Amino acid sequence: MRLPNFLRSESTLFTAAVAAVALALGASLMRPHAGQTAPDTTPSRVATIDLEKTYNSIERYVEIQNGLKKLAEELDQKINAQQTVVKDLEAELDSFQAGSDAQAAAVQKLQIAVGEFRAIQQFANAKVEMERARALRDTYLAIKDAARRFAERDGLDYILLDDSLPEMDPANAAKTMQQISARRFIFATPKADVTEKLVAFMNEEWKAAKGG
Repeated sequence: MRLPNFLRSESTLFTAAVAAVALALGASLMRPHAGQTAPDTTPSRVATIDLEKTYNSIERYVEIQNGLKKLAEELDQKINAQQTVVKDLEAELDSFQAGSDAQAAAVQKLQIAVGEFRAIQQFANAKVEMERARALRDTYLAIKDAARRFAERDGLDYILLDDSLPEMDPANAAKTMQQISARRFIFATPKADVTEKLVAFMNEEWKAAKGG
């Protein structure tokens, strides 16, 4: 149905007025108000690292690993020494008369030695595992702190862990699916990888801290 001329005229004026208001509101929203800054439209700069490679390449962690290896060797020596004591006491049992007081005393002595052996073994395993966990945690915190300073130096906004790199262990369907679901990266361009640069950055700092 056609509108009368005067209604069509008013409708046209109303539409024009609405359009003008919309343009004014849009301009107002786009224009920063007093005391406000315009939104930053600069694209974020993102980089990635291979965490496992970073761990194995920084001198800090290599030295810690060498220290852990030395600690494990020292504890193994204590375990082996106590194991030798147990074997010697076991061999002595054959020299005692069955049911004698001497044999009973030797058995008691052997039991004490076996208890000490197990205690030393348990302590050694717990000690090495605790130190390994501490090394992983402390090194991660060091990598995190260095990554922040490296990003600030090179103008990066984010440094992400590229978890698409490590191989998956196809143990069974359920565990393989868990490994797949835990991953966040399907692909990351190698051009974004800054692992080597971060490693060099950390190694230079480590060398300087040691007076090298």
